Amino acid sequence: MQSMKRLEIGVFLPIGKQGFVLSTNAQAYVPSFADQLEITRIAEDIGLDYVFSMAKWRGFGGTTQFWDSSFESFSLMAALAATTDRIRLIATVNPLLFHPALMAKMAATVDEVSQGRLGLNIITGSVLSEYTQMGVLPDNYDQRRYEYASEWMHVLKRLWSEDHVTHDGEFFQLVDCVSEPKPVQRPRPQIICAASSEEGLRFTAREADYSFINGDGLEGVKQQSLNSKRIALEEGTTIKTATTTLLGIRGTTEEASTYWEHLMEGADDEAIFNMGTAFSQRTRENKKRGALLLDGKKKIHSGRPFVGAPQQIADEIIKLAVEGDIDSILLVFPDYVDGLRRFGSDVMPLLSEAIDVGFS
Repeated sequence: MQSMKRLEIGVFLPIGKQGFVLSTNAQAYVPSFADQLEITRIAEDIGLDYVFSMAKWRGFGGTTQFWDSSFESFSLMAALAATTDRIRLIATVNPLLFHPALMAKMAATVDEVSQGRLGLNIITGSVLSEYTQMGVLPDNYDQRRYEYASEWMHVLKRLWSEDHVTHDGEFFQLVDCVSEPKPVQRPRPQIICAASSEEGLRFTAREADYSFINGDGLEGVKQQSLNSKRIALEEGTTIKTATTTLLGIRGTTEEASTYWEHLMEGADDEAIFNMGTAFSQRTRENKKRGALLLDGKKKIHSGRPFVGAPQQIADEIIKLAVEGDIDSILLVFPDYVDGLRRFGSDVMPLLSEAIDVGFS
């Protein structure tokens, strides 16, 4: 008998102002630990696998002041580590801002607090203006970002596994450096990366356990997932793939359509334009997303939208997992508390009939 496809499900926490929907008609989130804790505990209660938080240092303005204020990802996950019991906690870090010796000890500390539930999402900076404002970019960083990140990861992993580390590299120099205690998880906490360039995907294959991908439509997702896994095999390893999905769950198709139209009617055009401009200026990855935001095709959300009744939502997720070759999905909601409760009561039971979901 063939085993059921295993799909891990997580929640993308709304740690930036307005969450992930650029609409005045969406839930108006502001950075609040009470909100993050409530959302995380609901996710834990309904059996989801993990929560995930981004790193954002500059927003996109507009009527909603989209992401103009946000929590720092690692600090938030440290707080959640002490206030939750089971769910995995994925913090986003940019090597530019955390020396590997600092990150080695920070991660080991939070991994101990959480009893082995910490994961790290490694980014190299999608919008570099967030980092030029701090004056932290090395010379030619954009062209050499994965050389920098690779050396950072090499040092970090050594500090997690060796008693003494001496390293004389281009970006980091350590002399008889010690880092104790080691993480609870052996050999190390899980690593995630959302790179999409060829160089970035090879970095992900060498260094990470999960590759976060995009892709237009089911076929686009499938091709990117297969490509990530092919590159991993070429690099002599294996990798799981993950993607982000926005859910608009209502009792009927008609109610869901009306709900989505209401969100679209409140589109924050200025914030959408500002985000599109920022993404279009990228020199490496995801320029296509910026172009879509600027050419009049309003995209008011992060993640591909699945909008409909519970069975429709379940069917789309099953297709994404089975036909799209996806191992993990990261959920986004216009209203997290309502959306998660609907997902737990109305969608999860339908998913469990066809694929393996839910913590057990």
